[in-house]
Amino acid sequence: MFDICIIGHVTKDIIRIDGEITREIAGGTAIYSALALRSLGANVAVATKTAGDDRPFVNQELERWGITVFWQESEKTTIFENNYRRDDLDRRTQNVRAIADPFTVEDLAQIEAKIVHLGPLIQGDIPIDIIATIRDLNKFKTCQISLDAQGYLRRVDAAETVRPVDWNEKETGLQFVDILKVDRAESRLLSGCDRPEEAAKVLANLGVREVVITFGSGGSYIYTGDRGDRVPAFTPQEEVDPTGCGDTYIAGYLYQRLLGRQGREAGEFAARLATRKLEGFGPLKTGFDKK
Repeated sequence: MFDICIIGHVTKDIIRIDGEITREIAGGTAIYSALALRSLGANVAVATKTAGDDRPFVNQELERWGITVFWQESEKTTIFENNYRRDDLDRRTQNVRAIADPFTVEDLAQIEAKIVHLGPLIQGDIPIDIIATIRDLNKFKTCQISLDAQGYLRRVDAAETVRPVDWNEKETGLQFVDILKVDRAESRLLSGCDRPEEAAKVLANLGVREVVITFGSGGSYIYTGDRGDRVPAFTPQEEVDPTGCGDTYIAGYLYQRLLGRQGREAGEFAARLATRKLEGFGPLKTGFDKK
């Protein structure tokens, strides 16, 4: 029984700032959230798919840190190009150069966890029947389902550019979700509401138990059904690389939920962890007391 299992594609990420390539790294929710959770001492597993030639690359990034990997072969490995401007690191444009095979129900056969965190990156990554299956399987009856909805709200056009779209199956999918993480733009797209307080209530009415809305440098908002909490962001000493900060935030939040903490307390911890990532310390070098 793992504390948390993350289902999502490990990607190859090309990071561009002001047009210049600054790094080419392993990425995706499966990397950023898993390493952050492992740095906090959680027992973490990752279910992922890459091309066969990239399996050593996955092992190097995850297994050497003590993270169990349930790997399946895909024809391709997902490749993202993330483009930022130095004067506004809260925003990015993305291109997708390749897409890995979608996950299937059979990919869950060996997994048992207290929390299953779903990290789709593009529409089709994690079909909706997987969410329903996790809720229905006996071994998952007591687990919580956490979802970063970003992938359900992304479509790749003919020019390989990522475009925002609504999730047509949200009314079916969200009824199975305990914890939903979205950013400000995603919350608007899913709910039709601009104010996070209103958006969170709309999403909760679709069945979500906890709604986490992040605003980058603007902080976050957490709604647990009986109350909402605004959580401020922490000012970084230096902004090095924002890629994966949202995944690091939700990792910190889920870790606190494992400890029985929620609301503002969990959000403040998550914000501190994400700030360390933004400052360039990265996972496994968070530099503060995990308690």
